Amino acid sequence: IGEFKEEAFANTGANLSLINFGYLFNGRFGIAANWFGGAHVIDGSAFGIPDGMWSYGGLLAGPLVSSRIGNHADFDARLQIGYSAANMDLEGYKVDGVGFAYSVGVGVRTHLARKWSLSINLDMLTSNNRGDYMERKIQTVHPTVGLSYRLR
Repeated sequence: IGEFKEEAFANTGANLSLINFGYLFNGRFGIAANWFGGAHVIDGSAFGIPDGMWSYGGLLAGPLVSSRIGNHADFDARLQIGYSAANMDLEGYKVDGVGFAYSVGVGVRTHLARKWSLSINLDMLTSNNRGDYMERKIQTVHPTVGLSYRLR
């Protein structure tokens, strides 16, 4: 979604959360942080050129609210703000931009063992990236699944 999609520059791609961190101070309220990256193929066939790539990444942090939804599961909600960088490479033409980013997300953690949980999350990222030749609003939806190690 966003301007890249509207202009036919974005296809479905991949997102990787390198670090997806959450710490609860009192069992209900805490802090969340995310170091992420993603990449999407640009279909150049509509323009008569080879395919290209656009990618983005960043760091986000913000409040985390958690609520029990059973004996072995928690529901989490988070609002994060931070920094994002984007890059587009198409037919030797490279464009870079940086900017403010924010993300709204929810997730469910199912506790598999005392220290391990299965996390299923859905986050929506919005970023306004600007550079010398770039001024783009990037919007992506990140469904993620992973294992979580619980500190307490």
